[in-house]
Amino acid sequence: MQTIKLTIIIVNYNSRTYLEKCLASLFKKTDYSLFEIIIVNNGKKNELEGLNNLFPHISIIQTENNLGFGAANNLGAKKAHGELLLFLNPDTQIIFADFQKVCERFKTTKNLGIAGGELIDENGNQQEWSFGTEITLKQILKNKFYLQGDLKNKIKKDPDWVSGTALFISKELFKELNGFDENFFMYFEDVDLCKRARKKNKKIVCFNDFSILHYGGKSYCQKNTQKKQYYLAQDYYFKKHAGRIYLFCLKFFRFTGMPVFIFLSNLKNNWRKKEI
Repeated sequence: MQTIKLTIIIVNYNSRTYLEKCLASLFKKTDYSLFEIIIVNNGKKNELEGLNNLFPHISIIQTENNLGFGAANNLGAKKAHGELLLFLNPDTQIIFADFQKVCERFKTTKNLGIAGGELIDENGNQQEWSFGTEITLKQILKNKFYLQGDLKNKIKKDPDWVSGTALFISKELFKELNGFDENFFMYFEDVDLCKRARKKNKKIVCFNDFSILHYGGKSYCQKNTQKKQYYLAQDYYFKKHAGRIYLFCLKFFRFTGMPVFIFLSNLKNNWRKKEI
């Protein structure tokens, strides 16, 4: 069976040390004749100086400024030659990857849209937020107050989204979806992409043929900046997919906390009583 050529796109921002380890693991543990690698550097122009000497098979695109995760990946995708794209974070290392099998699955699995891999943290555990169900206000409240329960195995078999840390998608579908929504600077662009793919009746899956170590959050060390960007992205996601009323409830919850959860629970119970 003819193998689909794969393009691996990595967006770098202040992650040179981790990026080198990521590239080294790719070339050591996989057959690099199966793929090309495009690095989009959102950081300083001299940050990746000499990287081509260490890894001659890579291509580097330098941006004028920090475009954000989605926009930088879109830029890399425009230069990609592969029929299949893998968006990969720089703060990762390959544990195991069978790219040929992944490519074959995209050719043989009906309506396969987006696939994620096994994300492992530094303690050897499955990383939280590797995949999940549809993100709703109720789910956010449950997660906040630890009421979600252990649904990992159930969700993994049929996730609604997979993390952009390591995300496979055909170039054709990515183009059809107009790529990542560039209104997300960082966070939620992967969830949004998966949601739009599902609207086109495409399946979202997790592969066991691809396992990586993910250190997490090494590009943005300032926690306050991360938190601010997370809330901005979350707000835009809810406004885009759920409307202004849900956005208002979400913002209200941030200031009031548990009372909103109680209010929504009571509201749901009242509706049930009316239906009975």
